[in-house]
Amino acid sequence: MYDLVIRNGLVASSEGLWPSHVAVRHGRVAALLEPSATPEAGRVIDATGQIVLPGLVDAHVHFREPGLTHKEDFASGSRAAALGGVTTVMVMPTDSPVTMTAEQFLAKKQLAEGRCAVDFALQAALGPDPANVQDLAREGAISFEVFLGLLPDPIRIATNDGLIAALAAVRDVEGLVGATPFDDQLAAAAAKEVPASLNDRERFAAALPPAVEAAGVARAVVAHRITGGRLHIRQVSTALGLAALALADDGVTSEVTPHNLWLTDEALLRLGAVAKVVPPLRSEADVEAMRVALLSRQVDIVATDHAPHSPEEKAAGDFAKAPGGFPGVQTLLPLLLKLVGEGVIGYADLVRIACEMPAEIFRLSDRKGSLRPGADADLVLVDPEAPMQIRTADQASKAAQTPFDTWTCPATPVLTMLRGEVIAERGRIVGAPRGRFLSPS
Repeated sequence: MYDLVIRNGLVASSEGLWPSHVAVRHGRVAALLEPSATPEAGRVIDATGQIVLPGLVDAHVHFREPGLTHKEDFASGSRAAALGGVTTVMVMPTDSPVTMTAEQFLAKKQLAEGRCAVDFALQAALGPDPANVQDLAREGAISFEVFLGLLPDPIRIATNDGLIAALAAVRDVEGLVGATPFDDQLAAAAAKEVPASLNDRERFAAALPPAVEAAGVARAVVAHRITGGRLHIRQVSTALGLAALALADDGVTSEVTPHNLWLTDEALLRLGAVAKVVPPLRSEADVEAMRVALLSRQVDIVATDHAPHSPEEKAAGDFAKAPGGFPGVQTLLPLLLKLVGEGVIGYADLVRIACEMPAEIFRLSDRKGSLRPGADADLVLVDPEAPMQIRTADQASKAAQTPFDTWTCPATPVLTMLRGEVIAERGRIVGAPRGRFLSPS
């Protein structure tokens, strides 16, 4: 007797689609059964005509708590995740205060517990002095984030010896470093070269050219050649960044955001602050290069960089002062389904880049990212014949505004399940928050 059986769906993995019943017991996948099986269960869900995906794993979100809750908090951000079919989130440390000590880490964990609708892991920030690495690893940090520029001290790592020290310290606790690539000196020099004739939107894009990203990527992967360990490059967005990524050796993984698979700099010029993000939206050639890199496995995963700001901040009227970033966790799956619908990727690719590989890279694959027996019963039912429209009005994030407003996607996530319990169905949250803290295995 099973607690739940999801019957007659097409189950997806990185190997493809196949008809199967998914049997659930005690919150975990108990078995994948042949279509001819007639198991007994306390509850049955008929998934005829639907795709059964593993719950998506987003390795890069900013939920803004503590200190910045006018932009987002654990409750609102996790509701957006659940509605979008994301059942595991990894929360970046750039809040107020930045998560750099074990005390800050535990305080943030306490804020999330009982309020997060999906399962969550927490990332810690490292500056040039990695003294807190062992304590943070002991508390369960999923990754250790280094910022090679753009952000202020104490979390900016501006020197190579600081970067080497951080990589070595994390290697010694068998952890993973997430590196946001940037080069402050090159960015400052590039800004001086921007023609005065450009408007604010054009100037913003020109001041952060692909060379700034590529220099940061190269710096990180070359430093990793000295230290070894595990390194994950954040937010690769350009062909030049990919060229720098080619310098990497074993132990290096990377990500691309969904907006860098769809939006070009034309959207920035047309939409203004709503589409302002760092790194800035790139050229059509860069978008195509990122798609090719994802399919060829040069880039490993898709992660959203869900970076919400309040509508008031975005609509202040001065583009130059508007913060960069927009919500993404609720639109991740619809945009990937749109790539499937247009033949850019298949369902097997979707599961690999948004479920299995994120779980594997961050050492959660014993529980997350697949529907193999023994894994948590986190899943999404998708109706491939029901188009949906992304609408700002439907976004659960406090940020609300999305540059994908009115985009049509060819398939609809209709139900999200976390550990065998429905948490979202047809655009509404179901039940109380039941997300749990996750640490790497």
